[in-house]
Amino acid sequence: MALVPQSPASFTGTPKMAASDLIRSSSTSIFGTPLNTKSKVRSGTRSISREGSVFTVKANMFSKFNFINPLKKPKPEQKQLAKTESKPEKFPDHFTDFKPMKGTRKPIRLAFEKPLIEIEEKIADLKRKCAAVGFELPPRTLRAIESKYKQTRERVFRDLTPIQRVNIARHPHRPTFLDHIINITDRFTELHGDRAGYDDPAIVCGLGKIDGQTYMFVGQQKGRNTKENVKRNFGMPTPHGYRKALRFFRYADHFGFPIVTFVDTPGAFADLKSEYLGQAEAIAMNLREMFGFKVPIITIVLGEGGSGGALAIAVCNKMLMLENSVFFVASPEACASILWKKARLAPKAARKLKITARELVELDLADAVIPEPIGGAHSDPKLASKLIKTYIKNTMNELSKMSKEELLSQRYQKFRKMGRFTEEKTPEFDISPQAIEKLKMNMDDEYNKALSAIGFKATVDLLERELQKARTPAEREELENKLKKVKLEVNQHLPTAPNYPALKSHHDMMRNISRAQSIAKVKQELGERLKRILDNPDTRERFDRLKTIIKDDDGDQGDLHPAVKILYFNERKKLQYQIAKVLSSFLLLSNTAAFEKGKYLAKKAYSEEYEDALEEVVNGVMKDTEEVVRKSPKLKRKMELVTRLYLDAKGKPDAEPSPKIQALVTDVRRRIRKGLAAREAAKVKNEPKPEPEVKSEAETNVQYEPIPKVKRIRVNTRPKTVGPELKFKSQAEAKGKNEPGQNRL
Repeated sequence: MALVPQSPASFTGTPKMAASDLIRSSSTSIFGTPLNTKSKVRSGTRSISREGSVFTVKANMFSKFNFINPLKKPKPEQKQLAKTESKPEKFPDHFTDFKPMKGTRKPIRLAFEKPLIEIEEKIADLKRKCAAVGFELPPRTLRAIESKYKQTRERVFRDLTPIQRVNIARHPHRPTFLDHIINITDRFTELHGDRAGYDDPAIVCGLGKIDGQTYMFVGQQKGRNTKENVKRNFGMPTPHGYRKALRFFRYADHFGFPIVTFVDTPGAFADLKSEYLGQAEAIAMNLREMFGFKVPIITIVLGEGGSGGALAIAVCNKMLMLENSVFFVASPEACASILWKKARLAPKAARKLKITARELVELDLADAVIPEPIGGAHSDPKLASKLIKTYIKNTMNELSKMSKEELLSQRYQKFRKMGRFTEEKTPEFDISPQAIEKLKMNMDDEYNKALSAIGFKATVDLLERELQKARTPAEREELENKLKKVKLEVNQHLPTAPNYPALKSHHDMMRNISRAQSIAKVKQELGERLKRILDNPDTRERFDRLKTIIKDDDGDQGDLHPAVKILYFNERKKLQYQIAKVLSSFLLLSNTAAFEKGKYLAKKAYSEEYEDALEEVVNGVMKDTEEVVRKSPKLKRKMELVTRLYLDAKGKPDAEPSPKIQALVTDVRRRIRKGLAAREAAKVKNEPKPEPEVKSEAETNVQYEPIPKVKRIRVNTRPKTVGPELKFKSQAEAKGKNEPGQNRL
């Protein structure tokens, strides 16, 4: 049975009118006010009377946007005002409910910003006292104070721990997806709905333009206050949100629009209703479909990216992360609760999970780190948006050069290479004596085949036989020079040999084995020297006692008693100086480099990570040493000469190094130390200027061993005119006694 809309006559008893004289809603089929009715009722308002009762229905159809109502006639004074004003009517460029917040938000400071708060309070107190007495601070003094504050601020935010970066990523004032979109796009139009009856506010989708290029933007939206967070479900999408995102992904793929996704969520909404509606299926469908889109996909992590809820829109060609953003499979608090049954060990879990931007780039899970303003993105949102825009354009220029097939292959390979890790370390090659001897034989065979192929086999064999038969040193030297010239010519023609790839492979393997042997030898000798320090009974006993105290709060020193902290830092500092002394003498490091590496090893001492840390230090120093030798041909020749002299003296019984060898060794060590120092200085010059670390309350109370003060002595440099000898005595000697701690000149 069809429902037939009734005319107004059936309600009011007025004469029947044509349908064209009425305003009718296309969605409800309810008649409104007749156009030819002489009534003062406004458009959209209808008074209906039935049996003495009056009902009033009011509707404001144009309240959302400030459009001109075509049905409302302007008043005469409004017409006159419109003629005098020349400003055109402005229509909204961004069709979104996101509006600037009213008023200013209360500043929120994190715990590690305590040094900055103290300085700010001191500056405010100084200004207040100066104003009270009517004194104005000189501009030079103000600049010095501001410079000091700026340096402290840079120092605080330069070396943050993982849990501190997590706190910045969760900062309530951190810019959201729509904050950045409105700043980076020339025009943005928000699109709604998943075409299944729901529009999830936790995911925002829309088309936007950056410098004329149209992009499909999809991002997870958090709120800026409690009201917005409740509306946006704290940035946790439901299955409807992921299906909505997939719908617009397909549109972008169909029309050829590049896709840019923004990740900022603790995770997918894991309530009972979401599971009932297919949360896991919606995420899995997004993962599968995103691997097949033939347009470039760029993902930017704004804050925290949690588990599959973040990955569902993060299958991309390039993943960019803001400097203080994190990406994890489980939050540090949840991980600590699962592994150690203590949520307060979240700092330890954050370190173990490797969730910060720079750590993920090192693991090849992310592709680049977008720098943030000092203090975090919330300290300067517009600058943060500008940096994001620059990185999007640069990445898009790189991806636009790829074909559709290359984009699909690159995205597939990016995710296929993730997660290939082994807990057990296995050597890349066999370094046993039998394997080395077999490799040498294979290398000689390949070399002889190459000589035969390029026609030098007979010449080289003849010179080697004559060299063995040489009797006088002059004859031997002459044959060696001839053989050297022939080998130089052989090296020029060797790449043309058919078996050159196999020969080069054997040669590279032999070089790697030789390098591994030298590193193992250095590590063994250095380990033995450091073992004497670490096995000291007194040192070992003190560290074991401290380890027992810290056992209950393993990995997190934030809850320790200040007295325990002072003891711990004291002992570690002493150990650091002892290790640095060994590194400086054995590895030829400068004092600064040895001090830094000693600090790293002292931190890992008496733990399971010590061996890995020692290997890391030795590998780094050996790599730098090889680079220094490679860039200095003169040093390389001297090292070859020392090696040859040692080999010649090795066969002689009870042979001691000659003064010539000792002088060469001393010169080589001096040059290596100088080269390493220059290399370290170049690194420091290229890096940001280091600042002293921000010390905690425990570190500031550390008591070091007292250093005996040396009394300054003034020496009369004028020679005495009487007497043939000139003698200078210290004040202690002049009194006839030798005081302890006094220097003698």
